[in-house]
Amino acid sequence: MNKILLANERYVGENELPFIIAEIGNNHNGSIDLAKKMMKICKELGVDAVKFQVKDIETAFPKELLEKTYDGPNSFGKTYREHKEALEFSIDELKTIYSYAKELDIICFATPFDIKSVNILEELDNPIYKISSFHVTDLELIKSIAKTSKPIILSTGMSSVEEIDIAVETIRNFHEKFIVLQCTSSYPTEDEDIHLNAIPFLKNRYNCNIGFSSHEKGTIIAAASITLGARVIERHFTLDRTMKGPDHASSIEPSGMDLVIKRTKRLFSALGASEKKVLDSELQNRKKFRGY
Repeated sequence: MNKILLANERYVGENELPFIIAEIGNNHNGSIDLAKKMMKICKELGVDAVKFQVKDIETAFPKELLEKTYDGPNSFGKTYREHKEALEFSIDELKTIYSYAKELDIICFATPFDIKSVNILEELDNPIYKISSFHVTDLELIKSIAKTSKPIILSTGMSSVEEIDIAVETIRNFHEKFIVLQCTSSYPTEDEDIHLNAIPFLKNRYNCNIGFSSHEKGTIIAAASITLGARVIERHFTLDRTMKGPDHASSIEPSGMDLVIKRTKRLFSALGASEKKVLDSELQNRKKFRGY
């Protein structure tokens, strides 16, 4: 399989340093200042890209869901519509986010939840598109994204192999610039539900670059995914796991993201060659103990 150019001269491929994505999503709580603070910290930590979500509320969700009462400790409104509206950025706010990313020199992209949002993101020159697990079966949305010819990252949570087959085939009707992520759509994901062994299965089935969308507790498993072939790691990110909001508790804080990055780099360095041979670092002991 070929390596893929994502953005800013950053490639994803078998021999490329794993690409680390901080999924900010809605953990900005509707605040531009908080979003910018998170982006700046991500840049300082060495994250490759930050990712947001873009939704047209009325298009992305059924009317009956939007009108439901939505109260609780993580709610930002009396109804689900009010809650979602409080967390969504306007077009002008998104322009501010993308402009700030350029200032920081960090890749910024998004998951669109509907075709209207794809059109908005095209106006912002969004460099990469993420297709969420929720949208694996939304073929019209996938076609709309694929038509942009931008690289695509496809999550596979709560999806059957047959559903993923169709999504991948739909993308391939337009181009080959895509990455498939092993993902389990439970938050947080228990260890026995992670199934890292699906990574080589997906790699062999689709003959493409593979990654891991991580929702588990802790930081070890995300980094370990690269030993099975993942070359993209996506992790939900927050500044404080105790903050109000639906995703903070299943996200990692800056100290956790720092560990993911450091452990990933160390493990990638340790992968080395795929064949066994005598190394230069062994020659001195080989001479000492074997005499040659």
